[in-house]
Amino acid sequence: MDHKKIIARYQLTLDLLKSFDLKNSEVELKKGESFIDYGEKTKKIGILIEGLLYATYLSDSGTEWISRFFFPPNNFIISNQQGFYSGKNSTEAIRAYEDSKLIYIEKHEFKTLLDNHPKFERTVRILAEESYIQAMGRIHSFQSLNAEQRIRIFLQQYPELAQKLQRQHIASYLGIHRNILTRILYKV
Repeated sequence: MDHKKIIARYQLTLDLLKSFDLKNSEVELKKGESFIDYGEKTKKIGILIEGLLYATYLSDSGTEWISRFFFPPNNFIISNQQGFYSGKNSTEAIRAYEDSKLIYIEKHEFKTLLDNHPKFERTVRILAEESYIQAMGRIHSFQSLNAEQRIRIFLQQYPELAQKLQRQHIASYLGIHRNILTRILYKV
């Protein structure tokens, strides 16, 4: 997606939220603090103002994998969507990778905003569509690209993020061993 559109959509969302009388004000999560933990009821979403968060899940073997990074303006809506919409406990943990600022919106307040503000509902729908497209792209990359291709695409799409992250976290996100990542990075 066009970077100008991403920034515009992010700014539109922040401006829209400022026009509402939200229950919660801006909060800060310190590095390592949780937005949500495994097994916790998902009763909130977050709008990331600044910083970096990451979502992890546990495989059947007990390995923790990074599934997503949240960073403005690209991926600024923080949520365990499955738990938020279904009411089930979270199968993910979402933590601050660095000190971060965000706005919490509780589930009942989110539903009220959707019901009473068509512009907010439209914005959420568009963001959900964009998120779906990103998720499909990620699935397709796992199914059709080799490790080197996934690494090159990640570095091309997210150069600033690649500078912030430890190699082991990039490798986890890309579904590869960090030694493979290191070997390929020397070639790139």
